Order: sequence, then C-alpha cells, then structure tokens
Amino acid sequence: MKAQISLDYIIRIIILLVVVAVVISMILKFSDDIKRWVSKLFKPETTPIEFPKKISGDTFNSGEIAAFIESCYNIMNNLPETEQGNIDCYILVVSGNFNADANSVLAELSPEVSAVTTVLTNFNRDLIIIRFVDIGNKIEVTDT
Repeated sequence: MKAQISLDYIIRIIILLVVVAVVISMILKFSDDIKRWVSKLFKPETTPIEFPKKISGDTFNSGEIAAFIESCYNIMNNLPETEQGNIDCYILVVSGNFNADANSVLAELSPEVSAVTTVLTNFNRDLIIIRFVDIGNKIEVTDT
C-alpha cells in the first residue's frame, strides 16, 4: 500500500514537472509576442510621421505657405520630446512662381509660430522646404 502511494506521488510530481516545463518553454518561445501585446495594452497607439511630404502646384501664396508652416509646427510640437527631431516637413514645388515674400508669410502666421519661424529664402527658386528644427522647436523655410 505504501509503495502504491509513493509511486502515485512520483507520477504526479513527474506530470507536474512536464507541465511546468511545457509552460516555461511556451513562455520563452512566445516572449516577444507577449511583450508586444503588453506594450500595446499599456502604450497608446501612435501614428507614424509621414514626412517629408512633397506637394506640387502651379503657384503658392503666402497664406498657403503659412498653413503648411503651422501644420508642421503643430504636428511636431505635439509629439513627445523623444520622438522629435530635425525633419523636413514639406517640400513645396512650384511650376510657376511663389506669390509670397518673407514678411507676408510671417504676417499670416499665428504669433506663437511666427516667433519661432525663420525664412531663409527669397522665394525665387522653384521649391521651398519647410523644416522643423528640434533644438528650440523652430521652423525654417529654406530653398536648399
């Protein structure tokens, strides 16, 4: 009788050890999937930044350029600081000419964005680049 109980006990221990080994191996095998699932559970989903955007047109006026500057500033400024970086937001390519100058573009901007925007072009080329500069959270408008 004692031999029967001890044999039954040993078989239960062996079954328990096999189950534990299977569970541990499954956790190790699927650990990357578990980590991704947990991170999705606790982190908000972020949309990827789709910059630079190349936009072509016959002409761009100061109001349209100011709208692109505001958009670049707002999108990049609302990102966490760790995700911000120097990035070209918009590349505006014109087949005609730009109906704008530095003063008219700056006048179209909100005071907050106008204070951090630097226009480094005279709008005589066929493209301009609207660039976010991480240090100081500034916007540069340039043609190079």
